[in-house]
Amino acid sequence: MKRNCSVSLIFLISLIIANDLNINGNISTSFGNSYDFYDYSENILDLNFYSKSIQGWIQYEYSNPPDIGFVANDIRKFRVEYLGKMFTAKFGDIYEFWGRGLVLNQFDDQITNFDNGTRGFYLNYKNGPLSYSHVNGNSNIWLMGAGVRIPDYNNNHNILANKISYNKDRVLIGLTSLRSNEDHSTMSGPSVLVNHFLKGGHVSWIGSNIDLFVEYTDKVSTQKANLFETAPNDTIKKGHGYYQNLNFYFGNWGFSTEYKRYSFDKSNGELTANDYGNQIEFQQMPTLGKEHNSTLLNRTSRNYNFNDERGIQLELNGLFFGSSLMMQYAHLSRNHNWTSLSATNWVGSPLEGYLPSSNISALPYWENYQEINGYSLNDKLFYKIGRGSSKEILSTTFFYDGFQQDSDINLFWVYDTTDTVLYGYEYQIIDSTQSFDTTYSDFYEVQSKSWSETRSFTIPLELSYTFDNGYSLGLGFQYQERKKFNRSRGNATSYSPSDSLWNMYNTQDVNERYSTTMTQFFTTEGIQVEKQFNRLINLTISKASKWSLTLTQDWTNAYDEFIPEDPYFNPLEAIIYGDIGYFLGKRNNVNPPSWVRDRWISVELIYNLTDSQRITVMYGSIKGGLFCANGICRLIPPFNDGLKVSYSLMF
Repeated sequence: MKRNCSVSLIFLISLIIANDLNINGNISTSFGNSYDFYDYSENILDLNFYSKSIQGWIQYEYSNPPDIGFVANDIRKFRVEYLGKMFTAKFGDIYEFWGRGLVLNQFDDQITNFDNGTRGFYLNYKNGPLSYSHVNGNSNIWLMGAGVRIPDYNNNHNILANKISYNKDRVLIGLTSLRSNEDHSTMSGPSVLVNHFLKGGHVSWIGSNIDLFVEYTDKVSTQKANLFETAPNDTIKKGHGYYQNLNFYFGNWGFSTEYKRYSFDKSNGELTANDYGNQIEFQQMPTLGKEHNSTLLNRTSRNYNFNDERGIQLELNGLFFGSSLMMQYAHLSRNHNWTSLSATNWVGSPLEGYLPSSNISALPYWENYQEINGYSLNDKLFYKIGRGSSKEILSTTFFYDGFQQDSDINLFWVYDTTDTVLYGYEYQIIDSTQSFDTTYSDFYEVQSKSWSETRSFTIPLELSYTFDNGYSLGLGFQYQERKKFNRSRGNATSYSPSDSLWNMYNTQDVNERYSTTMTQFFTTEGIQVEKQFNRLINLTISKASKWSLTLTQDWTNAYDEFIPEDPYFNPLEAIIYGDIGYFLGKRNNVNPPSWVRDRWISVELIYNLTDSQRITVMYGSIKGGLFCANGICRLIPPFNDGLKVSYSLMF
């Protein structure tokens, strides 16, 4: 691979020194370090060139270490493109997006460390309304595991993909196929060789006040039996995916509807790297959940399941008394209801109909969000306020609704006595046999349901006022409440593996039922609380097109699990909370103030040195948490009492 990069670099350099060549590029460098050893240094050079019908791109990275990923000192990406009247050809790192991604959706997201691009060859031929596209290459796709900075799994794909499309007037019809030979990385042991074959189609139609998009994909996965081709390969998974988007437009209003049904695999729990033959990394499909720019809303995002999930999403947008109004609702669930025949044996039954389920065993999820934003005071004041809430069934411990009967086994001994004489004495010999008398009770109804759920409620608020002299003042505030519950109901409390029976709540009256709700407590210093309160506030002062200064405070009252240790609070935090002793050499690192563990304060300066140069400096602490984009989520660790600096140059 490195040899190929070197050859490509020589080719690109030869083009650069050629005549009639235009060049632009970007340099970005950033580093950060904190007291808890969260250090990184990233340096990336992007160079773009174009000359007549040829253009190209090359990216060099030196990171030691990066924010996430491995140490790099090499050409990371490159591509050369030829743009003709009827032909387009690309060589290098290819990123294509077909339909809505049920077959192929490629992107490079360095924040979540997800890169499913292909290094290889791309060809497109277009003649009138008809076009043909072809992708051929290799992909090394790293996926996160237990760690938060270093990926654990590497799936290698050799792909061959084709698309034929017809686009005329208001109609677009596309047929797609993708075949991948995957070397799948498992949690332990050797990797597995799997072949995936996807074929599908999509249709788009645009009307005067309505548009429709539909896409369907069928998928078959086959495992290679052995390396010597002496045994037939086994089909291990068959699945399909469907997505539909229907939009209506009337005046200043728009109404969007989305439906999905992804069924590439199934499980009552979470799939791991040991589950293969299901959805692959090239399939990055619509989630039907809203991606928020609110930090607190983003932290409560659902872990979407591309393998086994159906759902609907409705969204209404329009103007309301001079303001923009948006209302969104989503309901998702698995494709099966799951019944626990025992503590470990689960059986799934497909849902009836097409809509998502509200049955607890299907792990449903509900989300709704409303927002109003606009300008006032001669467009000097911008305002935005939202309201978001969600409810998610996280897992089920038991879920049984059926019948059972008890057995009563009585033991009887049958004796046979015989008198005999031995050596002049009379003895009685007792011969016994054991007899079983088994009786069964009548069948009676048994219900045992136990699950865990979480609920959240969030209000984001944003205000910004621009003065006549170009200065502006901004205020952002986010408020959130979270609760977690363990719920149980029915007439049985648990399952007895030794008896193969459900343990009844009342053995004297099997019809007596119960219903309990137990709050999962959040942990704080010395006590446990039933509700978690999260708040985030930021204050921004800026000068148009020149600089901006933002002070951010993020705080909580409790934690999901352990309480982090952060005795080394920084001077910025000491100033805000009036800890004068910090500056007099009286900082207590053994028993710091109680507010240290619950608050993260940072200040960030963004300064445009010129029209093409920008520097960003951040000092302080960042809480971290869940970050999701394009359906890919990453848990960002805290950054405590540190400094981040980044610089970018466009030329």
